Amino acid sequence: MKFRTFIVPLIAAAGLVLILGLGFLGGLNLRNPLYLLEKGGQSLPMALQFVPKQSSVVASVLVRPDRLASLWEYLAAPKLRQSVQQDVQAIERSLLANTGLTYATDIQPWIGDEITVALVSPDLDQNADNGYRPGYLVVLTCRDSQAAQAQLELFWQNRAITGAALTFEDFSGSRLIYAQSSTPQIETKVESDLEQFATTLVADRFLLVANHPEVLRQALMAAQAADANLQTDPRYKTALQLLPSQRVGLLTINLPAVAHWLHHRPLPKALSQALNHLGDQDGTVDWGLMSVRLTRQGMMADMAWVAAGGQQLSPSSPPAQDWSSLARYLPDSLSLAVLGTDLATLGKELAPFLDTLFPDRGAMLVPTMVDQTFGPGAAAAILAGATQDYALGVDAPLGATTPDWFLLRPQGESMTTAVQRLTELVRQQGLGVGTVEIQGQPTTVWTRLSLNRQDRQSGQPLAITAEVAGLQTEVGDYGAIATSADALDTLLSRSQAAAQYPDWWLLTEQFRQPNHGYIHIDWSQVQNSLGQHLPRFRLWQAAAQPGLKHLQQVTLARYGRTQQVQTGSLFFQLSNS
Repeated sequence: MKFRTFIVPLIAAAGLVLILGLGFLGGLNLRNPLYLLEKGGQSLPMALQFVPKQSSVVASVLVRPDRLASLWEYLAAPKLRQSVQQDVQAIERSLLANTGLTYATDIQPWIGDEITVALVSPDLDQNADNGYRPGYLVVLTCRDSQAAQAQLELFWQNRAITGAALTFEDFSGSRLIYAQSSTPQIETKVESDLEQFATTLVADRFLLVANHPEVLRQALMAAQAADANLQTDPRYKTALQLLPSQRVGLLTINLPAVAHWLHHRPLPKALSQALNHLGDQDGTVDWGLMSVRLTRQGMMADMAWVAAGGQQLSPSSPPAQDWSSLARYLPDSLSLAVLGTDLATLGKELAPFLDTLFPDRGAMLVPTMVDQTFGPGAAAAILAGATQDYALGVDAPLGATTPDWFLLRPQGESMTTAVQRLTELVRQQGLGVGTVEIQGQPTTVWTRLSLNRQDRQSGQPLAITAEVAGLQTEVGDYGAIATSADALDTLLSRSQAAAQYPDWWLLTEQFRQPNHGYIHIDWSQVQNSLGQHLPRFRLWQAAAQPGLKHLQQVTLARYGRTQQVQTGSLFFQLSNS
């Protein structure tokens, strides 16, 4: 079995949950409250007893796949049903690539209501000198164990007919079956994953499939140890208590292990350096649980992130804040929109997640963006005393080398001080400071001056050109800093017009109130940037394309913190169009 046969199920298991919400958009109404929307699927994944608690990512789909596919197709608009069928077939081909199996004939007759897929280890032998070989585990529940056993025997018989040398191993009371490798020691790294494909049937209820027999051994040992599996992990129990019971999926993410998998390096060192640079003494999170449920507009993932071992978070309760007064300034065209309080802490809260994707620089993305515009120290000047409400908008069109952005903060002493300090810094960087009126509003402009020597080459007199680095003015009750005149003009226009909100704003009614604000992403724009800066994302994007093509918007709401857990919700707006 090829490597992609195991990477694709890991993506598809999580992606399948995301895809399920699509059908609700075309046909669901109050007269058709289907049970998955009202009640969800199986309450908890039973297969977590086989998943070692140090696993990087674990995704559980808690509804039988054919029921989900039927629901998706049934609720899609008639003109889209053929496209839905093609997407379902594409998912099946990815999941069952190179197995010779079909879902309807070989799996549907016996499969139960749970599929759990886990990245058990970023590197099975923990030896970077001979390369990295992740260990993947798939656990399927069986509602007809005899049919499952018969299908398993048939699969291995067909493998034997093709010349594979099978190995039968009794381990911890279960029979492991796998193809004999020409280099059986894991340390030597076999060339073909197909040679190491392994299965076992446990207690006539669980079918375990892995890309190496060592993964099955780890799974069986985890099930028999008192505190070695995810089901008994205190982090899992703590997080689960804070999440809704209605769900169709459950996802766990171990941030240090994911960083090891993505970048072949541990997260804690890089993250610690980034937080020290930010002057943060607060604890950080490193493990999270997401409970996935369906809504009429898409999919909601309620999240609980647990503090890293030996650390405590700073408790916080969300303010009773009406974010609509700031949301009215946000145009639909933004790639990223952020509403919140205490801008200085935004990077710290996001650091564990950004640094998992972008080591050493994830926690510094926002400060770096500001410093690149105005010079070193600009971010610190803007963030100083920024403990009030704010709106941050980022526009990153395809092909742009640097994004345009704007920041709105209430007028006051801290804003005045920030602008004065920023003006001093830009002068030190050699930028010019002037004024201009935009829609009748006096505006400070910071410019870079340069000589256009191409004019001399063409016989024209030398001309001095001015490049706008940034602008600052008052917009309603707020002070605004922007990197382009267009962005500032848009803000001023929206302040003078009747209140209007971006299209995604209506979706915020689904989040808990009050909260610490929202982070909104236009997926169609951001996915291009992810492909440029995270090469492995291109593999995931290709594998999960049947689902990702329906993803439109992603919105995050941040709730409160205790000393141990940080909560929030992540909403995926989906479309069948």
